[in-house]
Amino acid sequence: MTTPLAPLRRHLPLPHRLPLPRFVAAVLPAAACAAVVLAGCGTQPAAPAGTQRTIQQPGAAAASPRQRAVADAARIIASFPAPPGAVRTGLIASLTAPGMGPQATPDVATATQWWRAPGRPQAVLAWIRAHLPPGFSVASSGSGAYEPTPSVTLPESWTDMFALPPVPGVLTQRWLVVLAVPDHSQTAIRADAQVVWLPARPAAERIPPGARIVTVTPVFGLNAVKRLEHLDRAFTVTDPARVARITAVIDGLTRFPPGTFSCPADFAAAMRLTFRASASGPVLARLSADYDGCGAVSVSIGGRDMPALSGYLASGDRLTQRILAIAGVAWPYPPGGAT
Repeated sequence: MTTPLAPLRRHLPLPHRLPLPRFVAAVLPAAACAAVVLAGCGTQPAAPAGTQRTIQQPGAAAASPRQRAVADAARIIASFPAPPGAVRTGLIASLTAPGMGPQATPDVATATQWWRAPGRPQAVLAWIRAHLPPGFSVASSGSGAYEPTPSVTLPESWTDMFALPPVPGVLTQRWLVVLAVPDHSQTAIRADAQVVWLPARPAAERIPPGARIVTVTPVFGLNAVKRLEHLDRAFTVTDPARVARITAVIDGLTRFPPGTFSCPADFAAAMRLTFRASASGPVLARLSADYDGCGAVSVSIGGRDMPALSGYLASGDRLTQRILAIAGVAWPYPPGGAT
C-alpha cells in the first residue's frame, strides 16, 4: 500500500557531491591492469574467414565477480572474428591504447589482441560487423585522430564498440572494442574485450533486512518553482513486495567510482528514502538520490555514513525513476525539473 503524506518543506543539508563518470579513450587505470590478459607475441594465421564463435554466459562456478569478468573477457577476445587474410601479431607500437574505454572504475577485466589485415580500415570493420558472434550488437562507432601520435590528416582511425547483454547483478558492461588504423597498404587492428564487474557490497552497506516500510520524500533544492511543489507528494510504501523490490534495486547499485570528473550544475534536488521496521520505529537507513549534478546517492545506515552509490542502474535508468515506477506514484513536477 502507498500512503500519501503532506509535502515536506524543510530542505535537507547538501549531501556530499561527487564527480560524474564518463567514458574515456585512454589507457585503463593501473588498478585494472592486474586483470589484463595480453595477447602473446609471435605470429599466427587467422581463423578461416566466415568462422563464427558463440559467446556463452559466464559460468556461475567462478569464485568471485572479478574471476567471472576475467573469464568472460577471455571468451570475448577469443570470439573476435578476424577478417580474411588477417595475421595476429604481438603489440603494435602505434596502438598502445584502446579506441574506447569503460567508465572510470578499477573493477574491469580486459583482454587484448593485435592484428594486421589486408584492406582499408572501413572495409575491415564492415567485415567484422557482418561476422559478429551471436549475441553482440553494435553499441557505438566513431572516427577521428588517434592518440598518442595523431597526424594532420583526419580521420585516421576508426572504432566500433560491440556489446553483449549484461549479466544482472554480476557483469554490468561486456564490450568488444575494435580500433582500426591505416598501416601502409594494410590495416592495423587492436581488439579489446572489456568486462566491468559489480563488486559485492558488504552486508553493512545494504538495507537492513528488518526494513518493512519506506517513506519517499521530494527535496526540491535551490532552484525549484514553489507554486509547483504541491504537485509532488511524499508517500510511504508498506506493501512487502514493493518494499522488497525497492530494497533489491538499491542493494544492486554500484559504488560511485573514484576519480575527478566534470559534473552538471547541482541545485541539491533529490529524492529522500527513509527505511523503518514500523511507522513509529527508528530510522534503519536513509538515502538521498540526487537529481542534479553527478547523480550520486548518499547513504546512511544505522546512523553511519556509507560509501556513496551511483544513481544509475545497469539498464541506464535512474534510481529515482525506478522507485516511482515500483511504487506506482507519479511526480508531475520532478524535483530536478527546469524552472
